[in-house]
Amino acid sequence: MKYYLDTNTLTYKPLISTPQIMFKRISKIFLGLVVLSILSFLLLTKYGYTPHELILKKSNEKYVQEIISYSGHIQALNDTLADIEENDDVIYRPFVEIKPLPKTIREAGFGGTDRYRSFAGIPKSDDIVKVFRNLDKLNGHVQMQQKSFDDVEEMVTFIEGFYAAKPGIRPIKREDEIFISSYYGRRFHPVYKRWKTHHGVDYAASIGSPVYATGDGIVKTAHYASGYGKVVRINHGYGYESIYGHLNRFIVKRGDTLKRGQLLGYSGSTGVSTGPHLHYEIRKNNRTQNPLYFYIDDLKDEEYEVIVSK
Repeated sequence: MKYYLDTNTLTYKPLISTPQIMFKRISKIFLGLVVLSILSFLLLTKYGYTPHELILKKSNEKYVQEIISYSGHIQALNDTLADIEENDDVIYRPFVEIKPLPKTIREAGFGGTDRYRSFAGIPKSDDIVKVFRNLDKLNGHVQMQQKSFDDVEEMVTFIEGFYAAKPGIRPIKREDEIFISSYYGRRFHPVYKRWKTHHGVDYAASIGSPVYATGDGIVKTAHYASGYGKVVRINHGYGYESIYGHLNRFIVKRGDTLKRGQLLGYSGSTGVSTGPHLHYEIRKNNRTQNPLYFYIDDLKDEEYEVIVSK
């Protein structure tokens, strides 16, 4: 049994517990705990972190460290890209005769409006901003380099098409050529008996010798013309045109697409001619050119055969 001091009589009396008394005591204790919990929550909210906020804080700290750790990788990529840019300016662009990109162009678009102000107030914000700024700079360099590669690729495609189309081989085989009966330039015409400009080269050859297209192109005409006799004209594009005259017959028609080395007809002696031969002309922007300047005779016979046998 428990006792309590009666302050009125200054005597100890037995402590009698009733349900009402017990309920009051429990209520006071519960109320005290509730008040304490509320005060603790308010204090944590104002001066500390909730458990959920603590978890978020730890996660954010981890992400910040991960972001900062990318700095070294970004710098390594920047170094690699710098080597690629140097090769581009020193090798790739000069190879296709394109001027190197100035540094002012490669650096264009960096700086200006501060896009990183949202990071203000975040722990280690300066380090984070540095990472994102370097990442944006890297992205800009990559985009500019991709455009440069596109320019080089476009020019390579142009050059490939140009050199495939530009007349570049002899129109008949070396073995079928008897000799060059007339060169490009002024000559005494064997039929008109006066000095005239000869706009092509005449290859003396037996009637029926194969004649080949000297570059990729489209047949402009394939018909009989006074002077040229049976003649084929090929438009090679890029301002170039080739003419094959005095043919015995042709096997192409207007609009046909030809590849370099493709058979187009056979030599003959039609039109104004004194004997079997092929008259071969090249024109650039409608101005005649010396055909001998458009091929070199160091092409081996077997290499020529590969071209004309495709």
